[in-house]
Amino acid sequence: MKHFVLMRLQPGVFDEEAERDYRETFDALRKALPEEILAVTVRRNVVDRPQNMNVMIEMSLKDQASLQKYLSHPLHVGIGQRYNPFVEAIASFDCE
Repeated sequence: MKHFVLMRLQPGVFDEEAERDYRETFDALRKALPEEILAVTVRRNVVDRPQNMNVMIEMSLKDQASLQKYLSHPLHVGIGQRYNPFVEAIASFDCE
């Protein structure tokens, strides 16, 4: 299963420190749930246009049950608490 999340954070929020925080957190999630999260990539947008998102998370998960485990994991909850107040737009997409 694939899980994609695209977000636009307020200007100046997704800086190098925030990008490093996302990468480290999602790497820790992959290590914490190795049977559930098969691969994860955090990407930064390189084209500045008003409609563009500025961060994308792409995950390969074992199955839909793995998605629920990931979503409720304390590392995922924690990064959401840190950055959700700064999210201007978000979209997710899940497919098999």
